[in-house]
Amino acid sequence: MAGIGFKLDRLAREDGLRGIAGAACHGAVISSGPWLMTASAVLILNGWTRSAMAPADHMLLQTSLVYAFSISAVVTAPIATVATRLASDRLYMGDRDAVPSILLTALLWTTAASLIAGTLLFGLAAGMRPDLFLLATAMMTLFSQIWIAGPFLHATHRYAPIFVAYLTGVGLVTSALFLVAPRGPAAVLATICGGLLATLGLLLAAVREDFPSVPIWRPDWLTQNRGALALGLAGLTNAVAVWIDKWMLWWAPDSMAALGALRVNPVNDQASFLGLLTMIPGLTLILVTTETRFDRAFGALMDHCTGTANRRRIENARRKVAFVIRRDLRLLMVQQAIIAAFCWVLAPEIIRFLNLDARGIFGLRLTALGVVFHLVAIQMSIILSYYDLFGRIVAIWSVFIIVSAATTSFYSSAGIAGFGFGYLTGAVAAASVAVALVVEATVKLTYLVFVGNNPAVVGQARLWP
Repeated sequence: MAGIGFKLDRLAREDGLRGIAGAACHGAVISSGPWLMTASAVLILNGWTRSAMAPADHMLLQTSLVYAFSISAVVTAPIATVATRLASDRLYMGDRDAVPSILLTALLWTTAASLIAGTLLFGLAAGMRPDLFLLATAMMTLFSQIWIAGPFLHATHRYAPIFVAYLTGVGLVTSALFLVAPRGPAAVLATICGGLLATLGLLLAAVREDFPSVPIWRPDWLTQNRGALALGLAGLTNAVAVWIDKWMLWWAPDSMAALGALRVNPVNDQASFLGLLTMIPGLTLILVTTETRFDRAFGALMDHCTGTANRRRIENARRKVAFVIRRDLRLLMVQQAIIAAFCWVLAPEIIRFLNLDARGIFGLRLTALGVVFHLVAIQMSIILSYYDLFGRIVAIWSVFIIVSAATTSFYSSAGIAGFGFGYLTGAVAAASVAVALVVEATVKLTYLVFVGNNPAVVGQARLWP
């Protein structure tokens, strides 16, 4: 579903420096909208609530935001992955009218999952009073729905409405906080929900403009997609890999009780979240450049395989795919390594400028370095999804989870010096496995297309050909 990626790629190539800047800006918002919205909310609340609210209310808001964002990402990941694959399959077959129905089905499943998660977290574990519980659950649900809408935006061809949607949400929250100045935590949560609701409404309107057919409830589509279990596991393990070390450090010696049974680790949470924001340039590069180039190369190979090309032409097309993978992997790693080096050197100044806890320097540095390898794993996973090898994607992110959890557990007693180290080692391990799996699959790609991954030959149940 790289439609908008091609549009931004054309903008960057045809409009000079202005086009490059515009493509980068829009690409960052489209690929990382929820991250940018949450980062803005965290930074705004971090500065505003400290002076305008009691410490207990400040902790309630920050904890609610952190849990709503992280848990919504995990809850929606398997649903979004399956829905995206269903929509892309329908688009490939020319059935554009099916996209709104897939989106509606995904939104309804996500809403149900989010309400259950919100009840367990904010109602039972945190023991919030009813109004705060309802608002925190609503915030999680809106985040979840935005996570679902995000991938569908990649199938559209208009980027301006998406940029306006996220800007409107952030602008409404910021304006309300500084102009209306709500004092109670319920009012602030309601303000955040209002901004999220405005963003979601505008995002759905953007999708509806390109896909205007009437949506219907189709819960049976999940069972109609081959490999749905592997698809869901790929999305779930991908999301858990990002958060596993943060969750474990919520119970480390330096953590603290926040709301009832909910715990946080403020030093690591701030540092790791800031470090993860360095992923945005890499995600933008993948959306605008690397995925579009790979899509063209892979599409040319498939045209050769389904047409009348001889074996030599097919092999040349396969080599072109391998060349594109190597070139774009090098480009991604160089770009992200420069950003990581920038963060490593200037971490003290970044922490000071944002008025964060200075003990987070270690976490910021190691997380920014881990992002380099995390992005490699993401790019390789995208390639494997083109190859229809979702079992291998599950293996990549399972390695990330296992290594990250083991390292975090081992170094949890090291205190602030160990923050971010589990994430870094997990990302390195996942990237290594991902590159090896992509290389092995690309070398025998022609065989996979005709035999090893061909449903007509091996059936529907293969996960690891």
